[in-house]
Amino acid sequence: MIQKLFQKFQPYTIFLLDAFGASISLLVLFGVVLPFQPYFGMPIDALYKLGILAGILFFYSNTCFMQKPKHWKPFLLGVIFGNLTYCGVSMYFLIENWNVLQSLGAFYFIWEKFVILGIVAYEVVLLRK
Repeated sequence: MIQKLFQKFQPYTIFLLDAFGASISLLVLFGVVLPFQPYFGMPIDALYKLGILAGILFFYSNTCFMQKPKHWKPFLLGVIFGNLTYCGVSMYFLIENWNVLQSLGAFYFIWEKFVILGIVAYEVVLLRK
């Protein structure tokens, strides 16, 4: 079923995948990390800033998927830039707050970067096609 969805809406499904990823980030940030902030250690203001950025990325990717622009590659470039920006800002907060981060927080934020960078690598491959 998912494979059929991806085939039907190619190349636009990458926008859906990215919107899904941003929604997962929002859910985890606001539904898990924020309520259990002492166990993660990332300051609350940094979590809100990351949440706002993830929300913007969700809105942008979801809009691209729904609008299905004829010339989609510049919009995919915007998604790539947004994802790399999110990684950079998150990495800044990770380094800036390393001394107060708990092991769980360090694990989550480092793991998240690997996932996002993996998606970015796939997006770059699509962009070059």
